[in-house]
Amino acid sequence: MNFKEFHNAMLSFVVFSYEDINGVFGHIDRRRLFEWSQKEYIIPVIRGYYVFSEFKETEDLGLLISNRIYEPSYLSLEYILSMESIIPEAVYTFTAISTRKTSAFNTSLGNYSYRNIKNELFLGYDLRKIKINLPGRVLERFVKVAKPEKAFFDFVYLKKKPLNDKEIIEYRFDGSMIKKMNQEQLFSYVSLSKKKTVELNIKKILKLHDIY
Repeated sequence: MNFKEFHNAMLSFVVFSYEDINGVFGHIDRRRLFEWSQKEYIIPVIRGYYVFSEFKETEDLGLLISNRIYEPSYLSLEYILSMESIIPEAVYTFTAISTRKTSAFNTSLGNYSYRNIKNELFLGYDLRKIKINLPGRVLERFVKVAKPEKAFFDFVYLKKKPLNDKEIIEYRFDGSMIKKMNQEQLFSYVSLSKKKTVELNIKKILKLHDIY
């Protein structure tokens, strides 16, 4: 198999795994993938996952990579809090939630962090459309992204201990953005968590911002 044939067959995957390749071709010698990565035709992301080099500068590629290399997962926590202007800092690590164990990957295409959550709390995300530009056409893909309420809940839920006022202030939450959240939706996640500490922490944050 030559690279052009491989490229044409796998291009629409954008981020593809060794299993994806086997699904299309039945089998491929891993030495061929190593050769193509050495020639910079493809970029290894983590073991068993690849991206074509032409996508390297594609906007939103990191969102798709985050979803694909550790499944199931959805983007959440600091990355989404920053994206939604709930915290002021720019966040350069793609932070996500998964039902798998906590893990992190530092790659040439970005840093990816995953925090574990129990199965019944793996919800509260939307499918956000992203566009991948190709010569003569545009690919549309969907990535799992937490709703603002869920990203905020996930962040507080994972603190595991009571928060004091000083700690809350240091997080620099934007009270006006928290106020825009669907409070009923937020507290539905709190109820599902069945953790009194989470409820107390969220109520304390809201009270500190004159919301609750």
